[in-house]
This record gives sequence, C-alpha cells and structure tokens, in this order.
Amino acid sequence: MNGNTIAALVLIIAAVILVIWLMKKFRKPDITEMYQPINILTDREYGFYLKLRPVADEYDLQIFTKVRLADLIEPKPKSVNPMWMECFNKIKSKHIDFVLADYHTNIVALIELDDTTHSRRDRIERDEFVEAVLKNTGYTLLRTYGETDDIANFLRRKL
Repeated sequence: MNGNTIAALVLIIAAVILVIWLMKKFRKPDITEMYQPINILTDREYGFYLKLRPVADEYDLQIFTKVRLADLIEPKPKSVNPMWMECFNKIKSKHIDFVLADYHTNIVALIELDDTTHSRRDRIERDEFVEAVLKNTGYTLLRTYGETDDIANFLRRKL
C-alpha cells in the first residue's frame, strides 16, 4: 500500500466514525423507554382506601380510584356552548380521588382526600371550581382528611 491509499483509508474510517458519532448524538431516544411504573395510589391514598373499603363493602359499593373529571362530566354540546373547548380544557386533566358506585356503575358519591395543599390559593380556586361544576351536574362530592365517618353517615342516609 502506498501513502495515498493509507491516507484515503484513514480518511474513510474517520468519516465512518464521524457519521456514527453524529447519528448517536442527534438520534432521538425511543420515548417509550423514558417511563417507569408507579403505584396507582400514594401511600396516604392507599391507607384511606383500606379504611374506605369496609364502608363500601357494607353498602355493596365499588370503589374506583383517580377517575378523570372528563369521564364523569362533559361540556354541553357546541351548539349551545360556544365555550366548549375552554370548558373541556378546564376538566380534562383533573381527577377525583375516589368514586363510590353500585354494581351497575351508578355513581353514589365522589370523594376527595384533602391534605394541607388544599389550603393553597391555587388549590382553593381549583376546589371551588370542581365543587361548583359537580353540584351543577348533580353529583355529591364528599371531602375528607382521611376519616370515613362522614362518608358512612352520608351512605346511611342516602341508601
């Protein structure tokens, strides 16, 4: 091999290495590999769930957790609601902590497990909005800091 052949070969190898490096550097990672599983309930929510389970069982009710508000209500049709998208955007990312329903999936009550974050201004505004919307759509929202007495009393009166 002469000097020109060796130089060309080194240049080709360097170009291949540069192309491989650039492809790795600018290649977008597979976004589906950027997730990890988590528990559906926090430790506090799970503790409350364990307290709520016997109350629900007493009245033959199912417990659904973290139900999206948009799965419980929807904006009135666009034909009568020019603010449909704004209304939907206000509910699409909010959820209710626990839903009690009978075995035909008729909703009996919605439950929010409150904590100290609910005294923040942004949470107060969020909670007031959610409560008003749920009241206007006929749902009963029960709020608790983790006790089930009020929930049991409500179910005793309602069922």
